[in-house]
Amino acid sequence: MYRDNYLKKQLKDKYGDEQVFVVPFGLVKNIPDRFTKETKGPKELEKMLNSICSRGQFIFRYDAEYNSVFQQLIPYVVISNLSGTRYYVSERISGDARLVSKHSLGFGGHINPIDNGHENLIMAALKRELCEELFYEKMSEPEFLGYVRDLHSETRDHLGFVFQVKAKKVRIKETDVLKGKWMTLEELEDRYFHFESWSRYIIGYLLYG
Repeated sequence: MYRDNYLKKQLKDKYGDEQVFVVPFGLVKNIPDRFTKETKGPKELEKMLNSICSRGQFIFRYDAEYNSVFQQLIPYVVISNLSGTRYYVSERISGDARLVSKHSLGFGGHINPIDNGHENLIMAALKRELCEELFYEKMSEPEFLGYVRDLHSETRDHLGFVFQVKAKKVRIKETDVLKGKWMTLEELEDRYFHFESWSRYIIGYLLYG
């Protein structure tokens, strides 16, 4: 019990009053580990995503982290160039200690109360996160690819909703936190073990379907 209270204090000191959107773990427990491709059509998919969001709530992040009762929903966006031959990759240089020095194929983050009031919380958070993290030109509308999670890691209380977009130009805004570059699919495969787990699962999908 002492350890639980000590951890909560650490998390509260770290995250303050930040609130994040969560759903009960039981609602999404049937989504498999690693990457799962979505096969539903657009209308069925929209209905399903709205149904999931309608059963969630905002709670303090210090109550959500390392809490197996909830799943924190994370929009996670993969960016390719217009021809689809290269992917934009970031390397975290500060911030969450679990991810520092790791490469990531995706951009995104938590759903916060600022995203509330929109028809689709996930899409609202996705677009906000992209605007906060990147400068970009000629970006396409997001295409939903599927789900990603790592139930055997410290981020097992997170569930990613994976989208793909194409863009003419991309550049990192938060240069004190991230640095970015373009990579071919072959380069992603060569650097596979430099990526955090969600990215590795998606790279596997891009390589082998």
